[in-house]
Amino acid sequence: TVTGVAYSFRKYCFPRRKGLPLSTNELRKPSTTHSNADLLIWSLYLLGGVEKWINVEDLYLKAFDLAPARLSWRTKPEIPDYKKCAKALQEVEAPNQRNFLNVFSKKGPYERMLSLEGHAWCEKHKGRLSNLYSGEIVPSATGQDDERKIRRLSRSDAYRKWNPTGPDGLDLWELADAFRCTADTPWATWQGRLAEHALAAERNGQTDLLAFINAAKIHIEQEVASQ
Repeated sequence: TVTGVAYSFRKYCFPRRKGLPLSTNELRKPSTTHSNADLLIWSLYLLGGVEKWINVEDLYLKAFDLAPARLSWRTKPEIPDYKKCAKALQEVEAPNQRNFLNVFSKKGPYERMLSLEGHAWCEKHKGRLSNLYSGEIVPSATGQDDERKIRRLSRSDAYRKWNPTGPDGLDLWELADAFRCTADTPWATWQGRLAEHALAAERNGQTDLLAFINAAKIHIEQEVASQ
């Protein structure tokens, strides 16, 4: 039939796009902001993945070393979150993700190597990738919530008046405003608020803010926990 002839013509004369080699001109540029998928490709490049097969667990650990704030557990920032790393790998390798087609070669479920296209992409964009992932602290991907806590705390009267080298200058009422509590808030609630702000500061490399939170905890515990 005419329909059958047309189907056969498309099938045999126009191979599916994903079976064709992909030039680096067709791969999108790295994101100008931090991206877990870009981070994973760059990590494989740094591990020498163009010359040898790399186990995905080693790949995840390398990515975590470069960006622990993005790939850690929410409650244990020192531990890499396997699910976040695996999700980034799925983003790179998704069949409908044309931007990354053929960047990785697979050897079973656990080994990856950069394709020639992937290696050329890293070489071409080495400057941007290095600036984003091999320099200063890479910010957390839980951006909005952490950013809100950090911004509110860093602008609070309690933080601005805090003296890390002398008398701390801390006041319970100002601390209550900074951590969204009241002077009558139970110690258990204070502990939860302090912990969630400390995690946000630690995930995002805010060492001064973390020191303030630790000082605030000591001050509040002395005034509240003993009541």
